[in-house]
Amino acid sequence: MRRVRVATVSFLMEDTPHTIELNIERARLYIRDASEAMAEIVCLPETVTTNGMANPIDSARHSDEWMDFFAQAAKQYEIAVIAPFFVRDLKTYNQATVFNRLGERVDYYRKVQPTGSEAKFATPGSEFPIIDLGFARIAIMICMDMYFPEIARIYAMKGAEILFWPTTTHGPTQSGLEAQLRSRAIDNSLWIVESNLAGHPPYAPYNGRFYPGNARVVDFNGDVITKTGRRAGIAVCDIDLDERRTTSDV
Repeated sequence: MRRVRVATVSFLMEDTPHTIELNIERARLYIRDASEAMAEIVCLPETVTTNGMANPIDSARHSDEWMDFFAQAAKQYEIAVIAPFFVRDLKTYNQATVFNRLGERVDYYRKVQPTGSEAKFATPGSEFPIIDLGFARIAIMICMDMYFPEIARIYAMKGAEILFWPTTTHGPTQSGLEAQLRSRAIDNSLWIVESNLAGHPPYAPYNGRFYPGNARVVDFNGDVITKTGRRAGIAVCDIDLDERRTTSDV
């Protein structure tokens, strides 16, 4: 039995504008909570540092500072952290960086399928890395990547055991989104872990609210094992990577 405890974040977003300082402090508290829940890895949502800001793009020049922040948080709370935010590396990328429990930067994934508006300033990534953390071989896709089934299939064929999906999406429909999430898990015999944004009060589509919450863990049978619901917080789940997967020959 290879048991891994994962945590995923439903990140609170108020209606008032956020600042980078507010976002990273809130991220630190979620990392702390995941560590106190004895998780070995925690996933934060897409563009975590700049969500809720009117113009986040120029802030990418500060990405080295954010790298240091999340490295220190991972080391302080002794937990692996998936921290997605815009980075500037000659070009701008929507990147998820992985830190181990020692605070070391292990690897990163750059979003391959930007949205239409995002593609105006963000360069698509081109790599699909399998990241070996010792306790699990993980992979990452970001937001729009979910809508392209080939990405999850590539990761499955490369030997991923857990696929993390940091996002800020709400649709196009909630039922359609969950159907895709379950389908990617079943078709590829993968555990999939979603991190998203939550509003306060909780998401209510009839009054124009956007943030659906529902950070969740889906197993390889397509079952939702744990989720936050529409409220902010963390969801924690124990995964047995040696469990027999009847959806494949694994």
